Amino acid sequence: SVSSFVRKTTEKIGTLHISPDTRGRQEAKDDEQLQEITVNLLTSPQEEKELEPLSCQLPEEDHLRDLKAATAEAIAKLQDPLVLLEPQCMRRILQEWLVFLEEKFGSKEHSASSVEKSKPVCAEEERAVLEENLRLDPTDGDPAAKEQSSILEDCAEKDNTDETCVSKAMCENSTDLKGPLDCSFQVSSPCVIEPDVKKDLVELTTLCFELRVFSCGNGEAEHGSGGTLPLAALWTLACRFMRSYFFLLDLKRLKQCIITMYATSPNVWETYIAGLKELTCHSPVALAMENEDDMLKILKQLHDLGPWDDSPLLLVHAQRLYEKFGDTALRPLIKFHPSILPSDIKQLCRNDPAHFLAYLDSLVKSKPEEKRSSLLRSLLQPESVRLDWLCLAVSRDAPQRADTVDAEGNPRPRSHLFTWGYSQLIMLLIKLPADFVTKEKMADICRSHGFWPGYLFLCLELDRRREAFTNIAHLDDLNLLNGDDGSIPETIEEWKFLLHLAQNHSTAFHHHGPQNGNAVSNGSPSCPDCVTVENVALLLAKAIGPNRALPLLQECGLTLELSERFTGVCEILRIAEKRQRALIQSMLERCDRFLWSQQA
Repeated sequence: SVSSFVRKTTEKIGTLHISPDTRGRQEAKDDEQLQEITVNLLTSPQEEKELEPLSCQLPEEDHLRDLKAATAEAIAKLQDPLVLLEPQCMRRILQEWLVFLEEKFGSKEHSASSVEKSKPVCAEEERAVLEENLRLDPTDGDPAAKEQSSILEDCAEKDNTDETCVSKAMCENSTDLKGPLDCSFQVSSPCVIEPDVKKDLVELTTLCFELRVFSCGNGEAEHGSGGTLPLAALWTLACRFMRSYFFLLDLKRLKQCIITMYATSPNVWETYIAGLKELTCHSPVALAMENEDDMLKILKQLHDLGPWDDSPLLLVHAQRLYEKFGDTALRPLIKFHPSILPSDIKQLCRNDPAHFLAYLDSLVKSKPEEKRSSLLRSLLQPESVRLDWLCLAVSRDAPQRADTVDAEGNPRPRSHLFTWGYSQLIMLLIKLPADFVTKEKMADICRSHGFWPGYLFLCLELDRRREAFTNIAHLDDLNLLNGDDGSIPETIEEWKFLLHLAQNHSTAFHHHGPQNGNAVSNGSPSCPDCVTVENVALLLAKAIGPNRALPLLQECGLTLELSERFTGVCEILRIAEKRQRALIQSMLERCDRFLWSQQA
């Protein structure tokens, strides 16, 4: 019947909601039991002393039991080769494990969220009772049944609202940029951890950071690799993760990960440095730096504490030196290479790249010339930093672009003779072995900044010989056509192309030269190294001989543009060629007579 249905439902709900009187009686009973226990403890102090160590030891023994089990399980799963090949599988395993780490060592500031989660429990139990009663006693059209159904709908609506609030709170917690970043670092373990266990914890915690699996601070883990989180939120989670688990992170791997994956986020690097500072705040070097103004004494003390190998602790001392003494502290840090790498110095000087270039240039020049290329090549880790360093080098202590490039993007005459502050470093970077794509990118960088010596070298490396000859004609310097770097024409077609380039540019560049009828005379002694038809023709005659050069010039229709100087030089070349042939013939005859005399 309906009355029995309502009575059963009321009794079941009543078991979940204790009346105030009953609750008062229960609390009174609990108070009496508590007083009785207190009296018993006071009357037996010896028993209290015996129980106290036991009560302290039991939690210590079981404190990390769940975390150890979860760690062992995660390590076993991650050793599966199929899992190692699937980053998403690795992230899922780390997410499950990170919940246990958060429970033991995580920040307590979000504990309120767990309290909020416990509130819907009673509502869920009440909802389960209502569902069971409706299933057992379905009564259509009954007012009591309708009332129960409305209660059930209200519960469902309330649950949905609570879930929405929890999700919203999670999002707000994960994207909060202020609160979590103000907390201090956990640089030491809050409890004793066995070495083997700590080794596994460090491995998994560092792997979480590398794969961007972070804790949201509410007992759940989240990863930002799928692009679901904005970058600002991801950086904030990374900073919070470092602060919470700094004592469980591999500082070397952490540094490398930040340099490669968080290059656009200065906050993450600053958080890392802040953690190192807190870790070394009581070190002798840190204390000496606060009281000592003599940089050399501090450097000596830092050197005496070595060897540092590749310890990140040396990096934080270098940071303190740079903050106190500025760029003058960078050059002495060359002595600590390779403990401190150029990538580390670049991070220290990210607000002033000129300081980094000065350090890198000094580091390279500190080695003998024959070892500079090998040193620079060893520093290019990863290879992509070559382009970054090249961009810095061609943009610092360099001439204005308007002085090296004209409005059409072509080289200005003689602009390759400008002084570049880091020209040696630029050429070393360019001449190191590289793939075709990297060479093309370096050529584009050199052209856009007007560093023409490097651009010509790369054009020849990329087999863009015609482009190289075109730019040499614009630069108007015949000295660039030498055989040392392969820029001299190698075929008749290349000579013809260069002669036509000289003819097209002669009028524009050398309209002030003396005229010979309608032709432009390019044989003026005042311009012996300009790219003119006559100078190129003379270079051709020296390369292949005047007897072969004249027919080629006639074929190109350039004989009218040649002056008497060209004719005189050709005659001298013929005489020199005859004498050289005679000398060679004489030497061959002498060798022949000597060999015959030896046989006799």
